[in-house]
Amino acid sequence: MTFPTPPVYAQPQVAPQKPTRFRALAWAAVILGIVGVVGSWVIFLNNLTAIAAFVGIVLGVIALFGTRKVLATIGVVLCVIAIVLTVVAQQAAVRELDKILGEATQGQVESPGETAKQDALTENPTWGKRFTWANGLSVDVAAPAACTPGQYSAPSNIARAVRFEITITNGTSAAFETALMSVGTDAQFNGQKAEMVFDSSGGCDSTFDSATVLPGKTYTFHVAYSVGAQPGEMQLVFEPTFNSDKAAFVGQA
Repeated sequence: MTFPTPPVYAQPQVAPQKPTRFRALAWAAVILGIVGVVGSWVIFLNNLTAIAAFVGIVLGVIALFGTRKVLATIGVVLCVIAIVLTVVAQQAAVRELDKILGEATQGQVESPGETAKQDALTENPTWGKRFTWANGLSVDVAAPAACTPGQYSAPSNIARAVRFEITITNGTSAAFETALMSVGTDAQFNGQKAEMVFDSSGGCDSTFDSATVLPGKTYTFHVAYSVGAQPGEMQLVFEPTFNSDKAAFVGQA
């Protein structure tokens, strides 16, 4: 007895899945964008996160040609926001730093022993006055005294010499190195450069030397200058560190 052969039905065709392209790049752009946004407000660190965000932009743009366009677009937008926030944060930090440095280099003039004033006075200090920088360092210049240079003093042919007593007071919380201060090189008499006197054998020798002035301590030294035969206006300028306020003492000598 013969049985009929059951019909054979063809299996339905399954459409092949469309392969994803650049999916990993799209996710990488999103992750780098998030990292960039989070780190954009952290000074110094945001330099690295900004670079990461820039890399994320490149990866996101490439991923836009793949199958995860929405994800890639989100990554690119996050990375752009991260870079913008980084620029804003760094500009704000620079403005704040400029403000701090401006306040730190602002000096003030006062008489010895007076309470420091809040605003710097506009006039130049003179002999017997004190100039105090904002960080607490101060300098006093006593009235000049006539001195007689020795036989081997320099420069030669000195018409008249005067000697100044200068005192540095360290009102800061750290030790101060006198070698950092500009002393003696910027001196004028009647509008012309006044030469410092070097005199090891007479009474006009300059005693300034490198020294460490501890907080709360003072350091006193003498500097002599060759000036004209007749009295005139003398100017001495002090600068404790590079790019700080200059203390210009002006008076008769």
